[in-house]
Amino acid sequence: MSEDRSKMLSMTIQKLHARGARSNIKNILDKTHAADVAEMLDRLPPEDRYEIFLMIKEEEKAEVLSHLEEEEQTELIALLSKDDVLKIVSDMDSDDAADLLGNIPEEEADEILSSMETEESKEVAGLMGYPEDSAGGIMSSDYFALPQSLSVAQVISRIQEEGDQGTVLFYVYVVNDTNQLVGVSSLKQLLLSKKDDLLSEIMFTDVISVDVTTHQEEVAKTVEKYDFLSLPVVSNGNELVGVITVDDVIDVIREEAEEDLLAMGQAGWGLNMSTWEHFLARIPWLLFAYLGGGICFVIVYVFKSSDSSDVTSLWLAAAFVPLLLAMGATTGSQAATMAVGNIRSSGFDISKAIKQWQKELKLSMGFALLFAVTTWLLAWVFPSVGDFGLLFSVAIAIQIIVAMTIGSGIPVLLSRLGVDPTVASVPLFTAFADVTAVAVLFGLMHNW
Repeated sequence: MSEDRSKMLSMTIQKLHARGARSNIKNILDKTHAADVAEMLDRLPPEDRYEIFLMIKEEEKAEVLSHLEEEEQTELIALLSKDDVLKIVSDMDSDDAADLLGNIPEEEADEILSSMETEESKEVAGLMGYPEDSAGGIMSSDYFALPQSLSVAQVISRIQEEGDQGTVLFYVYVVNDTNQLVGVSSLKQLLLSKKDDLLSEIMFTDVISVDVTTHQEEVAKTVEKYDFLSLPVVSNGNELVGVITVDDVIDVIREEAEEDLLAMGQAGWGLNMSTWEHFLARIPWLLFAYLGGGICFVIVYVFKSSDSSDVTSLWLAAAFVPLLLAMGATTGSQAATMAVGNIRSSGFDISKAIKQWQKELKLSMGFALLFAVTTWLLAWVFPSVGDFGLLFSVAIAIQIIVAMTIGSGIPVLLSRLGVDPTVASVPLFTAFADVTAVAVLFGLMHNW
C-alpha cells in the first residue's frame, strides 16, 4: 500500500472510531491485507491502536502482530490478556513467535512458553536459543521434509495433506532416517516427473545450505547469489533443523542497510534502541570529535602564547571555533542520520517524527550538560581563559542542543517537500551547523 493510501486508511479508521462505527471498521479490516492493517496501526495513537486491534478477526491477529514494529508489538502484548497473548503466539509462525517472545520480559515469555503445547513450545524455545543475527535466529522450523524412498505420487499426496498448515513449501527437502539433509526437489520438478519415480531419483543432491551459526549477512549473500526462495539450515552432522525464506532475507537486507547507514553517521546500532543505549553508542564518537576540537584549541592557544603577547578574547574565540564546529557537526549529523533511518524504514509519519525528535531532545540535553561541564573544568588548565571558560561551556551546550534539533528536523522537512532526505540532509545540515556555531559563540561574547 502506498504511503498516501496508508495515511488515508488510518485517518478513515480514526474518524470511524471517534463516531463509534465498529461495524464499518470491522468491514474495512476484513478486506485489508494484514501488512496494510499493521502499517495503519503503526500510525495510530497507542490507545486507539489497542482498541482497533481487538476488532481484527481472531485468525488474522497473529499475522497483523507479526508485521508490527517491535515497540508497537510490546505495547500491545502488555495490554492484552494472557489468554489472548497465548492464542496469538500459538497462531504465529515459530520464528515470528520466537522474535516476539524475545522482546518481552523473560518471566512473561517463560509463562507463555509453559502454557503452549509441548512440541510447539520446544520449537519456539529452541529458536530463541540462537543469536538474533545468526541463521538459527532467523530461520523457521516449519519446513517440509520427506524421506527419499517416497514416490512422486506419494510426495504430492503428502503436500496436499500437509501443505495448508503454515509449512514453507517452496521446495521439498529430502532427508534420510537420521534427518540428515541429502537432497532437494522443486515443486516444478515434482510436477514434471512421472508418478512412480522415486524422490531419490529426481532430487538434486548437491544441496546449498547454511549452518545455524552462520551470520545473517552471509545468509543474505547466499540467497542473493543463488536466487533461492528458501534456504535450508543445518546443524552439526548436516541435520536439517529449519529453513530461511526470502521474506526473512529481505528483512535481513533491510536491517543490514539500516546498520550501515547508522554506522556511517556514528548514530548507534539500531533505530529501536532506548535513549540510554543511543547515548552509550554515540558518546565514543563525540569524545573523539571533542578531542580533535580540543587539539585545535591547544594549537592556536600555544602558538599565540609563544609570541609573548596577551591571548585576547578574539584569539580565544578563534581557538574555540573548531571545537564548537566539530561538536555541532557530529551531534547534528547523528540526529539527522537517525531521522533519515526512520523515514527510510517506515516512510514519513508525523507521530513517529515527533517521538524521534523528543528522543533527540533528551539526548541533546544529556550531551550538552556533559560537554559543558567538561569544557568548564578543562578551562582551568589554561590561565588566560579565565571567565571565558563559563562562556565556552554555555556556547557548547547551546550549540549541541541547536544542532541536534536542526539535524533531526531537516530530513523531516525535506521529506515533506518531496526531496530525498538521504542525499541532502547531512550537507544541508552542515551549512546550518557552521552558521549557528559562529552565531552562538560571537552572540554570547557580544552580550557577555
